[in-house]
Amino acid sequence: MMMSEWGRRVIGAMSVDSCLCCHRELMEEEEMVCLECLMHFPLADSAARQNPLWQLLVGKIAFEHATTLAYYQPKDAFAGLIQEAKFKDKPYVNGFLTRLLVQQLEGSGWPYDIDLIVPVPVHWFRLLRRGYNQVSPIVQTLSEAWHLPFEKRCLLKKHYAKSQIRVSREERRQNETGTFCVVHPERLKGKHILLVDDVSTTGSTLLACADVLRQVEGVRLSFLTLGLSLHV
Repeated sequence: MMMSEWGRRVIGAMSVDSCLCCHRELMEEEEMVCLECLMHFPLADSAARQNPLWQLLVGKIAFEHATTLAYYQPKDAFAGLIQEAKFKDKPYVNGFLTRLLVQQLEGSGWPYDIDLIVPVPVHWFRLLRRGYNQVSPIVQTLSEAWHLPFEKRCLLKKHYAKSQIRVSREERRQNETGTFCVVHPERLKGKHILLVDDVSTTGSTLLACADVLRQVEGVRLSFLTLGLSLHV
């Protein structure tokens, strides 16, 4: 029987006894990443209203709030963790990074009046091949920390697309157009939705999801990612 995503995350997290970045043995008070490596994360002033993700999206679509944990810079330790979570069967790493983000946001007003958390979906074929959606632990952790419900079945990805690494900003935008759809809109009607992804580069995926979510009556949107890449 295939282990559930939740089971994989819990067991994986329990088995981490050395730093995922430098591989030094962790101290008792450290979790997954040692304090020295954490100090070198390129944090993005998450609690500021006009933080980098807000700046990326403002003027492109109507939204309430946006935040991100850190800059995704190729080949640095933080980017390595995101890659581990996405491609190396360690989705539980994103749960750890989300807890860091929640800590950064304490006292900032988050989660404001958000009603519902919705993850950016992956296509069913990619989910079948990978075995998990790397965004799910982010959503689960936010739900637990902020006592908010989440909905994984209302936003779907209709088309399977190849990796968009090394794809230009304009090509990303074109590739995402018409990719997503809403089902069971009655579950979203009138809600303030937090749309969640692991990394945003151009904002094209978040905007494509937002375009279809905003077609539901009364929906308001906020955005959250763990990483923001400035490299296209």
